[in-house]
Amino acid sequence: MFLLTALGMGGWAVWEQRRGAELQEKLVSVSQERDVLRMTANKKLALGSKTEVKSDGPEGLGPDHAKALEEESKGKEKPGAAEADANPMSAMDKMMKDPAMREMMKSQMRSQVDFMYRDLFDLLGLDAGKQEKLTKLLVDRAGAGMDLGFSMMGGEKISDEERKKKTEAMAAATAESDKALKELLGDDYAKYDSFEKSQPERQQLNTLNGLLKDKGIALSEEAESKLMDTMFQERTNFKYDVDLSDQKTFDPEKLTTQNLTRFQEQQAVLRGQILSKVEPILTPDQLEVFRKSQEQQAAMEKMGMEMAQKMMGGKKPE
Repeated sequence: MFLLTALGMGGWAVWEQRRGAELQEKLVSVSQERDVLRMTANKKLALGSKTEVKSDGPEGLGPDHAKALEEESKGKEKPGAAEADANPMSAMDKMMKDPAMREMMKSQMRSQVDFMYRDLFDLLGLDAGKQEKLTKLLVDRAGAGMDLGFSMMGGEKISDEERKKKTEAMAAATAESDKALKELLGDDYAKYDSFEKSQPERQQLNTLNGLLKDKGIALSEEAESKLMDTMFQERTNFKYDVDLSDQKTFDPEKLTTQNLTRFQEQQAVLRGQILSKVEPILTPDQLEVFRKSQEQQAAMEKMGMEMAQKMMGGKKPE
């Protein structure tokens, strides 16, 4: 779920940047045309109302002229504007309906998979042909998940029946992908499965390593291995009331405000447990950086959860 969100926001940023560049090229000519139209309109208004038009607006207008000018300057509210404001993700929804945007994101999927699974490729040591097949399966898996995920970005506009069908489709696609991966990898599937389940810790360690290296207090290989194992064991052994981090059992119906609040409370408890367990592994300086990294992770997680609720249409309590 969070991977989809990250890809979506990343793609959105690229799309907006591209649109911004195109609009910037037109800005000068549009501004000049606007000034000409404004001068023409002011002259017509002055002649019709017999008033002097100054830089800060016309003076001496009658009630009808003044009202018409006020409405023109403010602009009439477009139909559906209030509805669009009610759904902050409507802009992203429109973006994902753009075929060019979808193709661009899919073209970037290969590089994303190569980056995320490069350590797994090294671990498995597959021949070139088998690794290419594995990469294709992972790219297809990510692409299908992205398509299904963004198809659910209708918020409360999606009916319960439609949301259920899409959730079942996502589960079926995941099961089919797992089957293909097992057939390809055989006994090595266990290594893939372990790697996949530890992705949250790997992502956190990548961020942490960058912060520590910047301060000249990088982790040793032994400390990194112990830290990885400790974080993974604490998370997998933790008992959630509702686990919203499990992508294989993801259900938009679980994205209620109550569940999100409870999950974040339990995540805070888990982070506290992890912090106490990793203290003997890290130096005091490393521990302080780790603590701050965990705080940043909590803030990003909260934002991601709230965004997912808006995108996927999680229900709020009455």
